[in-house]
Amino acid sequence: MRALILTVSAGSGHNKAAEAIREAVLRNEPGSEVRVINTIKYISPALDKLVIGTYLKSIKYYPVFFKYLYKYADKRDSIAVTRLWYEYVTKGLIPTIEEFDPDVIVATHPFTSQILSLLKKNHSLMKPGCVVMTDFGAHSFWIHSNIEAYVVSNDDMIGELKERGIEEGSIHVFGIPTGRKFSQHPERSETLKELGLMDKRTITVMGGSLGLGNIESIVRELLSIDCDLQIIVISGGNLKLHEKMVELNENSEKKFLNLAYVDNMDDILRITDLLVTKPGGLTVAESFVTGTPLAIFSAVPGQEAQNAAYLLKHDLALDIGPGTDCREAICSLMRDEVRLARMKARSMEHSKENASDDVYALLKSLAQKNEAII
Repeated sequence: MRALILTVSAGSGHNKAAEAIREAVLRNEPGSEVRVINTIKYISPALDKLVIGTYLKSIKYYPVFFKYLYKYADKRDSIAVTRLWYEYVTKGLIPTIEEFDPDVIVATHPFTSQILSLLKKNHSLMKPGCVVMTDFGAHSFWIHSNIEAYVVSNDDMIGELKERGIEEGSIHVFGIPTGRKFSQHPERSETLKELGLMDKRTITVMGGSLGLGNIESIVRELLSIDCDLQIIVISGGNLKLHEKMVELNENSEKKFLNLAYVDNMDDILRITDLLVTKPGGLTVAESFVTGTPLAIFSAVPGQEAQNAAYLLKHDLALDIGPGTDCREAICSLMRDEVRLARMKARSMEHSKENASDDVYALLKSLAQKNEAII
């Protein structure tokens, strides 16, 4: 099978989902060819810097504006609003698609979902398309009537997509694809030793790949807790935050493990008794697979507000608001072994650890059906 996966580097989650799908295709069908394209950057690095840079700055520095824009766009024709640059990127992809000749095309980001729709609508693309939604709620950016299949994270989204005109037969509740390594179970003692940690209650604090949210305030709150625990802080690409954490660690009586980017998030989640995080879709999905209890803080409006609403509706997370006054809530939870165990069990009940393999099977089916028609 030849699969083309279109993604965008707006945070790391969409790329991680794309990579998980790539791994699954090659694992299930080793002779396959899979190409993952960072779509906007591939066509124009300058446009990527403008579009993605503006998006990332808006969620970081102008969250109220982004919240309004997100709600506004959900009620409008989002393709019409950004038609020029979408069409520019779409046309730029055509030579690559013709050269690679994929059997199926996958989109793991709302931008690329719209591009896939334009390819089919305006450029007579005859290849089947699959959109893999990486959040826990729907938005019009993702949804287009000429896409053959939608992969969603939960049953609640079936109704949301049907309300937007998608037939139920095109909706597949497989979950958000995660890497196979999150399903593995190495010895906890080995991971603790590798990280230089002790065998005791562990809290990990992170704000996604961008290190968003009131991380510093949360860490200060945790350092003041009168509980026997250890803390891991992951700053992602937020260099200023990482430097602040270095300074805080040096001046604090209690020490914590201070990390920037990590490539062993699976190991960290497995030794974590409570993950304090913003509710990014991939982070939540990974925590479900590892059975890691969640405490969520508000960071990004829009899609992550929808994610938070889903988690709280289904009793899958502790809500600590902005995180600036979370000491008592977290301390109480860490002392309650029964509640922690229940949260872990609830998390694992919602795990979709086979999501990437299920997506592979769907892609194979779409490709075979299309070949039969041709």
